[in-house]
Amino acid sequence: MRLIFRAGILVCFLNAGISMPVWALNPSAEYLALPSHYGIAFEEVNFTACDGVSIRGWFLPAQDASNTADQYVGRLIPMPLELRPATTDYVELSGERRPTIVVCNGDAANMTYLIFYAYHFCTNGFNVLTFDWRGFGESGEWPIEHDQLCYAEFLLDYDAAIDYASSRPETDPERIGVFGFSTGAYLSFAMAAKRSDVSVFVGRGLITSFDDVLVILNEQVPDRSFYAPSDYPQELLPLYAAEEMTAAALLIVGENDTRTPEWMSRSVNERLSGQRELWIVPGAAHGGANAPEYINYPEFFVRVCAFFEREFE
Repeated sequence: MRLIFRAGILVCFLNAGISMPVWALNPSAEYLALPSHYGIAFEEVNFTACDGVSIRGWFLPAQDASNTADQYVGRLIPMPLELRPATTDYVELSGERRPTIVVCNGDAANMTYLIFYAYHFCTNGFNVLTFDWRGFGESGEWPIEHDQLCYAEFLLDYDAAIDYASSRPETDPERIGVFGFSTGAYLSFAMAAKRSDVSVFVGRGLITSFDDVLVILNEQVPDRSFYAPSDYPQELLPLYAAEEMTAAALLIVGENDTRTPEWMSRSVNERLSGQRELWIVPGAAHGGANAPEYINYPEFFVRVCAFFEREFE
């Protein structure tokens, strides 16, 4: 697989939900941009979690997106009408089944802000499925408590997403990977730990446990009352699931991350028994403009895509 990265992309998300600390759930309903606004072929899809909640997703086949995507994806949100290319037909890069990466959201906004990640994966030979948690974007309605770290039901959404990705004719069901950051990192870790069909995990800003991260959050934001979901399976939290996980794992954390400090990723990495890699990114913090993918761009995607490619072989 040939790794392709365009140096002309200036990485700077201009959205408060991404560039500023949120510290808990903060969904947004409106999609300020679609992949097609950047010349990226995709299909809007819907699938249903096992409890009946409808989940909205975007499926992006492996492709050679070019022109405006090279210049603007990850830079302009929304994409001005005068700069949008003509509608791109949904055409696969080839007819072969390919590895598929499921990319989940963090704790804020919606999958508009996953286009940046999906672009770098789908233009380097991988199919990509992005999706929104219940209560986010155009997924089914769900009451959101802003001080709760997540909902155990998000695991049902993720299960449905992986099932759907595996069912696509473009997908090699034996080569499924997951990618997430922050809240999405530990939810992705849970999927890799509990599902035998997920063979590769990549996560940025991973927690050890709710107990550990709540101490940090409540010290940093003392005027809020953060809490963890009481029904979340504790055995799926990274600190406890690591020893049982067989999927290959790449853990990424900024050296200046104060929300999920590097000792958390180190602790989880030490417990992993399968193929593992830990990358502590110099000068990077947890999120926003100082996140590892921005501070160390494009190396972030070079390393992540190379890891997926190697472990899918």
